[in-house]
Amino acid sequence: MNLQLNNGQKLSIGVAVYIVIKQIVNSIIGGFSGMNLVILLAGIAAGVCFHQGVKKSNIVVAVLMMLVACAYLPGNIRNFNLLYLLEGVIDILGALLLAFHPDIRTHCKMSK
Repeated sequence: MNLQLNNGQKLSIGVAVYIVIKQIVNSIIGGFSGMNLVILLAGIAAGVCFHQGVKKSNIVVAVLMMLVACAYLPGNIRNFNLLYLLEGVIDILGALLLAFHPDIRTHCKMSK
C-alpha cells in the first residue's frame, strides 16, 4: 500500500479540506442548516474522489464551486461583507486550481 501522495492529490485534497472547514465555520457563524450538511458531506466525498483520482471529479467539483461562488458574489458585493467576499474569491481560486492545474488534471485521469 503506497501512502505517498502525488502533487495532484495533495492540491486537490487541500481544496476538499478547505470545503469541509468552510462549511463547519459557516455552520458555526450562520447556524446549522441541512444545506450545510449536504455541502459538508459533498466536500468529504470530493476528498475521497480526489484521493482515488476519480476521472473528471476535479471538473465536477470546480464547476459546483464556481456556480456557488458566482451565485453569492453579487449579494456579497452589494452588502459588502468582507468575510464572505474573501470566501467567494477563495472559492473561485480553488475552482480554477481544480480545473486547470496540470498535476490535478493528470491525477484525476488516473482512476482505477
